[in-house]
Amino acid sequence: MLWEIRALMKPALSVIDLIPNVHRTPALMLLRRAVLDGRPAVLRLSGDEKELAFQDTSVPLTSPIGARVLLALYHAGHLKLKKPALRSLPALEAYAATETAFRAAVDRILAEEDSRRQRLAEIIADPACARPDELSPYLIDKVMSAHLGHSTYGTMQIASLACHRSLSAPATADHDRLRPEGQVICWWLDAAGLRQGDPA
Repeated sequence: MLWEIRALMKPALSVIDLIPNVHRTPALMLLRRAVLDGRPAVLRLSGDEKELAFQDTSVPLTSPIGARVLLALYHAGHLKLKKPALRSLPALEAYAATETAFRAAVDRILAEEDSRRQRLAEIIADPACARPDELSPYLIDKVMSAHLGHSTYGTMQIASLACHRSLSAPATADHDRLRPEGQVICWWLDAAGLRQGDPA
């Protein structure tokens, strides 16, 4: 999943905390199981919805889709509570209600990513079609890898500018036993003759 999409999600425990008197850890485990395994079957989610509903990372993340699953779990009586259930959960319901905006933001991010990938493919196919403002170390590395090979260093014309991929001088080792290694750097000179990209 793209980092930009994960950034739209919230820590799952903070969303679970919108449920009064809930046992947090069992609720997190139940949310994970309901989304990823479909047990208990409170909502039927597509594969894409599962990915957007819950991310099992070092800090588990959920979205308004996950909030909708939590609401279904709550109303079906699956969540372990310290006190009797309430009729409504305004805070959780409000977050779940942002699902349409969340999905629209996800669609925009995915469309932008598709556009970036398509443009990268165009530039790889024809490096001369690139604009100078599109140059970056990442772009130079991708184009040169496609045309010259992954471990080749040298110079190539991209966006009508000489673009370079080289190995930087290794840093001085702190200990005699450590062998310092150089780093791959990509750079170019702009129209004013100023160096851009990775530092030497």
